[in-house]
Amino acid sequence: MESSTLQEPEAEQRRLAELSRYAITLDESDPKLDLITSLAIKSVGADIGGISIVYQSQIWLPSRVGMEARHVPRSGSFCTWVVGAATEADFFEVEDARADPRFQHNPLVTHAPHYHHYAAVPLLGARGYLLGTLWVMGARSRRLDPEQVMMLQGMARLVVDTLELRYCDEVTGMSNRHVFLHHLQLGLEQTARPHVAVGFVDLANFRRLNEAFGRAQGDLVLREMGERLAVWAGAENLVGHLGGDRYAFALFGEREEHAALLDQLREVISRPLPLGQGGAHVLHARVGIEHHDTPYSGSAVALLDAADTASSSIAGHLQRTTVKEYGAELLTRSHMVFELQGALDGEGRHGVLAAHYQPQVDYTRGILIGLEALVRWQHPARGMVFPNSFIPLAESTDKIYQLDMLVLAQVCRDMRAWLDAGLPVVPVSLNFSRRSLLHPQVIGDLTRLLTHYDIPGHMLEFEVTESQLLETVELVAPRVAEFRALGARIAVDDFGTGYSNLDAISSFPFDRLKVDRQFVNGVASSEKVAGLFHLIQGIAELFKAELLCEGLEEEADLQWLAQRGADRVQGWYFSAARTPEAIVRILTQLRDRAADAQPLTVAQLRALLRT
Repeated sequence: MESSTLQEPEAEQRRLAELSRYAITLDESDPKLDLITSLAIKSVGADIGGISIVYQSQIWLPSRVGMEARHVPRSGSFCTWVVGAATEADFFEVEDARADPRFQHNPLVTHAPHYHHYAAVPLLGARGYLLGTLWVMGARSRRLDPEQVMMLQGMARLVVDTLELRYCDEVTGMSNRHVFLHHLQLGLEQTARPHVAVGFVDLANFRRLNEAFGRAQGDLVLREMGERLAVWAGAENLVGHLGGDRYAFALFGEREEHAALLDQLREVISRPLPLGQGGAHVLHARVGIEHHDTPYSGSAVALLDAADTASSSIAGHLQRTTVKEYGAELLTRSHMVFELQGALDGEGRHGVLAAHYQPQVDYTRGILIGLEALVRWQHPARGMVFPNSFIPLAESTDKIYQLDMLVLAQVCRDMRAWLDAGLPVVPVSLNFSRRSLLHPQVIGDLTRLLTHYDIPGHMLEFEVTESQLLETVELVAPRVAEFRALGARIAVDDFGTGYSNLDAISSFPFDRLKVDRQFVNGVASSEKVAGLFHLIQGIAELFKAELLCEGLEEEADLQWLAQRGADRVQGWYFSAARTPEAIVRILTQLRDRAADAQPLTVAQLRALLRT
């Protein structure tokens, strides 16, 4: 039986289209998949194994242990037969390939080391389409026992969960931000259509709906809105769910066609949404648009950021869905850049940039273990401006190093004042941008600040994100060594989101692994998130690094983490970022506690940090 006849052509085309939803490329690897593969091999006593993604004529192996090939022909492969049998069975096994006419001539069987046993579990995506297989092979003929089969099936589900969380939004099943930008970039480079309109959709007052009707109803609303946008855009265009109440779309074609579609969008979004018990609710949205002719040599990220800027500029309480084009925002953006530079230069009329500090705690010991410095902009007209509004602006206009050094200087100044007051100072972590991390003056400037304020290097921790490692590990590693030579601690931040390989994070020593909030917030209620958290916890143990969980907000998640020994956390459950004055009050209370006082309970720790 040939591979082309294993499935109906129409069904196979649907399956191949589903694969594109994951934006899997031949160049990317994922340490989580490698870890699952290794565990699968060990759990059944196999010799080699891998994860195969089955395309039309090729099989790609995003994870393989014990073999070198990254992709192999589909024709004649073991996986071809698993694909054919996947609609009938959830497990496939060849006890002795030498005696099986389908495989007795396969090179893996006929050539050393002569693998005879093969077992595989089909990988079915969330929408029921076959993606590929999790497989293991061994040199001796045998039959797996039921417990081993069950172990492989469980790990196959974990593989699918990993792919879904990496590439697809968990609530809606739509392409996530990473995949949307991947396809948008390809579309910008390859489309034959003359124009693209990129849109950013931000639902207004969704949080209020979520609180009033519950998360389950809120998730239904998000799925309904995603389906509406997908139908509205059509199969030839792109739609993605960026998380929470935000979506993105890209329309390819004539600009006049886009104008007609965008007129329809207001009605599509604002149609009443059905709620439980026959009720209905109307949501409106802020929609930002960026137009550009194609082909476009710039980045997909730049277009989406421009649409985001246009969306965020729509102020006030919405009475209807409002669409605004980026062109009208150029003057506003230029003015904000001017004001940011004024604030950086200390001109009070443009507001004040200052560091606030979010506590990091060990709740089992009842102690404060650190602070993370987070910059805020107190603007005279806009009020408190949060980092996501101005840090991208600073990065795009080459002001980020000045901003990062301003925060570092304040941190050193605050720590010196706390030390002089006899307060029990804890280490402070800073998240430098890639540009600042690699800036030629950064080590000299850091050394001068440490000397001027007489701050021991070990009292500072610098966070390096996974994406920084993935992009420039050969540059980051030597610079990290220079930071450590000054005594500074190093943390790998946002772990689980950047998908750098294990070689990247093993290229230099680090002290702490910070689990990204998406693997902490809601971990108690999601088996997918829980499974990935276990993998990340295992990686921290492998590298003998302290594990810190970011984004803790719920009591249930705290209890889940406590049962698994994850006792170092950061998040709103304990405290939001606090002003330097509030930190002084907290440290003063810690200093004044009796030496023989009992460790603080969780409730006492929360009360203290919210003082």
